[in-house]
Amino acid sequence: MSWLANPIGRLVKAGVLKVLSSGPVPDHLAIIMDGNRRYAKQNRLGSAAAGHYRGFDKLREMLFWLLDVGITNVSVYAFSIDNFKRSDEEVGALMSLALDKFRALLSDPDLIHRYEVKVLVTGDLSLVPRDVRAAAEELMEATSGNNKCVLNICFAYTGCYDIGSAVDRVAARVAEGSLAPSDVDAAAVRDSLLTGGMPPVDLLLRTSGEKRLSDFLLWQCSRAHLAFIDTLWPDLSLWDVAGVLLDYQDTRWRQPCR
Repeated sequence: MSWLANPIGRLVKAGVLKVLSSGPVPDHLAIIMDGNRRYAKQNRLGSAAAGHYRGFDKLREMLFWLLDVGITNVSVYAFSIDNFKRSDEEVGALMSLALDKFRALLSDPDLIHRYEVKVLVTGDLSLVPRDVRAAAEELMEATSGNNKCVLNICFAYTGCYDIGSAVDRVAARVAEGSLAPSDVDAAAVRDSLLTGGMPPVDLLLRTSGEKRLSDFLLWQCSRAHLAFIDTLWPDLSLWDVAGVLLDYQDTRWRQPCR
C-alpha cells in the first residue's frame, strides 16, 4: 500500500494538491500513458498484459489527483490504431482489459458518481470487438448526463484518423446543404473532431522518456505545453504529477500579459 494512504501521507497529499490548485491549471490535460510493457518486463510480471492492468490502476489513482486539483478535461491515449500491428495475444489481452475496465467504470461509485465524470470513448470503434464496442457505448450513454468533468479515452484512435473523419463530416454537411462551401474553415473542422465540445489541450504529458506525439490529438495539441518525463507510466507518482503541473504553471506565469 502506498504511504499516501496512511494519515500523514493523506495530509501531505492534501497539501500538495491544495498548492497545485492555487495556481493556473490546464483546462484540458492529455496523457500518453507509455511504459506499461517495459514496466512488466522490468518487474518480471510475466506478460505485457499485466503491465497494462497496472497501468489502468495508475490511471484511476491519478484521475483523483487531477480532479482534486481542478482539472476538468482529461484525454488519455489508451489504444492506437497502430497497436493492432502488435501480436494477436497482446491485442486480445488489451481488448479484454478494455472490456473489463469499461464495465468497472460503469459502476465506479467514486469516479463516475461522486465526481460526476462524463466518459467519452473516441476512435474508430468499428475496429474493435462487438462486446468491447457495446461496453464503451453503454458507458458513454450512462454517463452522458454528467457535467462536472470529462474523461476522454482515445481507443482505436489516431490524430490523423480524427482529422480525416472531421473533414469527411464537413464534406457531408456541404453535400447535404446544411453548410455553405464559403463557411468551410478551420473552426468547422475543429468542431467536427471527435473531441468537439472539449477545449483545446493546454498540457500534454508523456511518460517513459519518449519524446514524440505518436499521432495523438494532433489538431488539439497545436498550442499545448509538452511535458516528457522518464518515469514509466505504472510508476508515476504524485511528485511526478506535481513537477509537471508546477512547470506548466511557471510557464503560464512567465507569459506576457495579452
